[in-house]
Amino acid sequence: MKNINSHRVFKRNQNEPDTKGDYVLYWMQINRRFHYNFALEYAVGWANKLGKPLLILEAFSCDYPWATDRSHTFMMQGMKEHLDYATDQKLNYVSFVEKEAGQYKKLLFDLASNASVLITDEYPVFIMKERNREYPNEVKIPYYTVDSNGLIPLGLTEKDPYSAYFFRKIMQKNFVEAYTNPPKQNPLSGLENNSKVELAESMFKNLPDAENALKDIPGFISKLNIDHSVKPIDWQGGRSAALGMMGQFIKNGLKVYDEKRNDPDEQKTSQLSPWLHFGKISEYEIVKAVLDHQPKGWDLDKITFNKGSTGGFFNGDPNVDGFLDEVITWREVGFHFAHHRPDYDQIDSLPDWVQKTMDEHRDDPREWIYSYNELKNSHTHDDIWNAAQTQLREEGIIHNYLRMLWGKKVIEWTPDYATAAQYLIDLNNTYAIDGRDPNSYSGIFWCLGRFDRAWQERPIFGKLRYMTSESTRKKVKLKEYLNRYGNQKSLL
Repeated sequence: MKNINSHRVFKRNQNEPDTKGDYVLYWMQINRRFHYNFALEYAVGWANKLGKPLLILEAFSCDYPWATDRSHTFMMQGMKEHLDYATDQKLNYVSFVEKEAGQYKKLLFDLASNASVLITDEYPVFIMKERNREYPNEVKIPYYTVDSNGLIPLGLTEKDPYSAYFFRKIMQKNFVEAYTNPPKQNPLSGLENNSKVELAESMFKNLPDAENALKDIPGFISKLNIDHSVKPIDWQGGRSAALGMMGQFIKNGLKVYDEKRNDPDEQKTSQLSPWLHFGKISEYEIVKAVLDHQPKGWDLDKITFNKGSTGGFFNGDPNVDGFLDEVITWREVGFHFAHHRPDYDQIDSLPDWVQKTMDEHRDDPREWIYSYNELKNSHTHDDIWNAAQTQLREEGIIHNYLRMLWGKKVIEWTPDYATAAQYLIDLNNTYAIDGRDPNSYSGIFWCLGRFDRAWQERPIFGKLRYMTSESTRKKVKLKEYLNRYGNQKSLL
């Protein structure tokens, strides 16, 4: 019987290791951390098996979709922290930020040409998914991807989960085994060959000096051909900031999470998604830290399989239980769906009942139709929606509850469902610091019926779940939120 973590490893080609290679190469694509990282742990294992040193490459491209000053700054801040750490620890670490398209790929392939094995991150969406499909055919050494995204390994599911309930049953059956087989806190401590890797200077000819780029991040970014209209946010992109945010949430938000998470005025959500997205913090770390705050006397023996129901599984503090359902079930269901579905970002991936109801209501008249630019600039008649979009545009996040309303209204205000989906994807992935993530697509397509059920039939929405700003105003506390973000003039 396989160990649960064996379901995290995917061999992408049939090449044999090059025993004459100078090192094992770990290419850090998305789970960008030196701690609690299954992929880094696996790379250390290969290095020890072959008696080679380990070379770690962390690079960043300039031509990815929705590239902005915001995403670039956040990423480069994290890389600067890594460079300082790697220098202090005397790691074989290459940090590189691309100035022109193609430089990143060339450096990767040059490094791979002298390596014995290449290990990188398994990730089910965006450019990482495309690279991991194409690049194994272009290298001459084994190409492994390793899933460090969540608790439940991507290889454990056999098909895309159609609902959170379905995935929650899988999670509940496998949680204890997954949780008790965690990634190592410091996988590099087990590396046996710490000899220095000498790289040919010709490999870096005509490439920008990443160390100098990281000394002046705004100056470097200003010269790139990316979207400069989307400004950086106040949050720092490194691991230390992630750990600080986690500590603040556990101290100030966790104990009232169940009661106050939906109220924008309360600000009791974890706000950890940006660092989870860029892999600065492990989901395991968060789950462990939160479980450590269960009531005195709680342990794993209190867990009972509950057939996929939301309550009665962890059997502890309801605030802890509610948060864990969000960070494990609702986060990971999107990863597993996208892992099995190449059309994760297309409306064709929606369930049959959604396709039917959309077809029946495709020509329903819309009272309001807004262009992408009107939506982008918060120019609608709805002050709550405008406030949510303003928060997204200016701060890179939307409060979790309002994100659902934000998506639902765009369905109502665009000429068709495909346009709504594309506008939501572009708005989210341009402005959200946690955009371009499986959760981005889960949230957007949940508004269109993914992971949901049929509801009462209405115009435009058909049997899709319906949300209104009026009901939202009655359900949650919004006064301070609207005072802060509601300065955009609504169209009356």
